[in-house]
Amino acid sequence: YIFIKMVVLSAAITTKNGKTLMARQFVEMTRIRIEGLLAAFPKLMGSDSKQHTYIETESVRYVYQPLEGLYLLLITNRASNIVEDLETLRLLSKVIPDIAGTTNNLNDEKVVEKAYDLIFAFDEVITSGGYREPINIQQIRTNMEMESHEEKLHLMIKTSKMESAKDQAKEAARSIMDRKRMEGIGSSMSNTKSYDDDEDTNIPPPTPITNTVKPPPVPVTTSAPIKGMDILAKSENKNKNLFDALVKEEKLTAVVAKSNTTVREDTNNIVSEVVQHPIMLQAVEKITAALTRDGDVTNAEVKGNLTFTASDDDVACCALELSLSGNNNFTFNTHPKINKALYDSRQVLIMKDTTKGFPAGRPVGILRWSNSQTSADFIPITVNCWPEEESKNRMLVTIDYSATNKFQLHDVKISIPLLSGEVPTINTIDGRYKMNKNSNELIWEIDLIDSSNTSGNLEFTIQEKDPDSFFPINISFSSQQMYCNVDVTAVKKIPNGGNIDEAEDNIMYGYTKGLVTDEYVIE
Repeated sequence: YIFIKMVVLSAAITTKNGKTLMARQFVEMTRIRIEGLLAAFPKLMGSDSKQHTYIETESVRYVYQPLEGLYLLLITNRASNIVEDLETLRLLSKVIPDIAGTTNNLNDEKVVEKAYDLIFAFDEVITSGGYREPINIQQIRTNMEMESHEEKLHLMIKTSKMESAKDQAKEAARSIMDRKRMEGIGSSMSNTKSYDDDEDTNIPPPTPITNTVKPPPVPVTTSAPIKGMDILAKSENKNKNLFDALVKEEKLTAVVAKSNTTVREDTNNIVSEVVQHPIMLQAVEKITAALTRDGDVTNAEVKGNLTFTASDDDVACCALELSLSGNNNFTFNTHPKINKALYDSRQVLIMKDTTKGFPAGRPVGILRWSNSQTSADFIPITVNCWPEEESKNRMLVTIDYSATNKFQLHDVKISIPLLSGEVPTINTIDGRYKMNKNSNELIWEIDLIDSSNTSGNLEFTIQEKDPDSFFPINISFSSQQMYCNVDVTAVKKIPNGGNIDEAEDNIMYGYTKGLVTDEYVIE
């Protein structure tokens, strides 16, 4: 017995004269074969111009649909299901205007210009082998946009670091100018004072013989470790280039070196900054939520991840001391190579084999946590959409949001699909809006939602008759607050093969955290 598969061989867009603008093949066939099939189509078609038609030959079936001056064409084998082929044709007929322009404005140039985008969209509908995917137009738009929440978070962190670096550069320039000014003052003073050889700070004290004015001392550059560790406790570290600058970011706090000399207490010490950290830590929570149109929560889940990045192997042998709060109902899991017993008893993350330390030079996930609930109080924001028929084929749509006081939500975007593609008439809005022509979406944007604006409203009118066309509504946002407050209190260096009780000096580190949406949908 010979089993014939029901598949789509090729999808193409041609002109009414038979010129092929683009064609996508889903099964292996020679170029001569597909060119012959496409060249035969205009000869077989005749003068019929019905909306959904097909032509059968001895080997293949042509299923086509007119699009203004063009034809959308599917070439299938004769065993293919004609009903399923027509459904595939209808879906592709919606995809083409969505990418290349409206149906009334579709032409050869736009199809050729958007050829690669159309091929990618066709691949979303039909898989390799010619089988149709169970997908709708909204999912195709989402896949084509390729929006990444990880990229958003990365850009937020990058922007924050760039702004911090600019401030640090200004502070460093100011420090250099102040140092030069004070050195110039010191060189112009009378040379009628002596220097104490026992003073290891090189700051000239006033001479007891004369009453001349003491020049301002040369400022001493100091460095501060985490949690107030005094690096200047050892005098031999004063000349190290490593501590020429200090970052005032996150867990790092500037500490000014102290001396018994009263002259130094009256001097304004200049503290500069650096931007590098031996260890970088990042905690990210992603929330997934599915809500009904009535406001009920079908499912809501929060997943968190703590990643560790060491600059080199020297600092990778370390232990992280954590402080957890708001972790009720959360399930925590450590990396298999982490000492779980020590984490459970003391909330310390350390490798089981302390002779190796953490991997260096790349981010490593070391702790995960998750929580899943169906309570409306669990999610940070809810949205209600009320479409009402105002007149014939015209609807009044009212959308409102309600947020809790637990989170400050940044860059909030509420995307409402508009299948008609018409630009709506905005009656009232809290925030601003924009129209995405490619995806036919109205995007409601609010920069910040906090305790001052826990609710807001959007009202617009549009030419539409189906209330279901405004769903699903997608929501995205970010926040610097998290459900589970995972704080790093200290990072301590561990001797090779040692344990937590043998921890040495603290290590400088940077720590960022935040909450982002993974998928937040009102269906």
